[in-house]
Amino acid sequence: MNLPIRYYKDYPGGYDYGYETIPLPLAECAFLLVDVDGTAPNPTSENFIAPALAAARQAGMLVTYVHNDLYLVADPGNIVAEVWGRTKGMQGLQWWAEQPEFKPQYLECVAPQPGERNFPKWIWSGFHDTFLDQHLRSHNIKTLLVVGYSQRACLHYTCAEAVGRNYRVILLRDCSNAPEMPDTLIEGAPDLGWINRITLRNFEHLIGYTTTAREFIQACQMVQP
Repeated sequence: MNLPIRYYKDYPGGYDYGYETIPLPLAECAFLLVDVDGTAPNPTSENFIAPALAAARQAGMLVTYVHNDLYLVADPGNIVAEVWGRTKGMQGLQWWAEQPEFKPQYLECVAPQPGERNFPKWIWSGFHDTFLDQHLRSHNIKTLLVVGYSQRACLHYTCAEAVGRNYRVILLRDCSNAPEMPDTLIEGAPDLGWINRITLRNFEHLIGYTTTAREFIQACQMVQP
């Protein structure tokens, strides 16, 4: 698969985006969906992630999911519960603790299909204390095409830990977002606000490359499954 990528050149004479097309052995690529669960209408999931997911499946790419399951750590004194209790306005993880079990729900267009693994995680990274890494290595995966939520939280930490495990990471930048806060919005800006701008710049400088759903779909359509 020949995939166009974008990155950021952080050196004198650079300080601008770089663009290349790189060859990727399809058998060494996996399409990773991070926290795309939820049944509320979602234009990013429906209009960008779903078509990219369909293209990955059609091309025969390994598809893998991770999702939050804080029931795993819904204990008094857990540091995640302490932090979220303050920053999310939650009373610890009481809701999770009261669940007899947790099963993520999905919009039909992005739901896992039979045989596609879906790993629960208890913190922001999909690699921390999960079997995601073993699953990917069992399939000889070297490159991750990543979509999901959000660029400043779970997707960011998952991608950063992937690089630490020597995976090449390519983010489909229109298949995610970095939720802005009331004081970070930039009226009329194409990237909506400074959180989105900074998280993408940081990703393309330090973590990996980005592409778009359209470029990914076109690259998939050029290969035989």
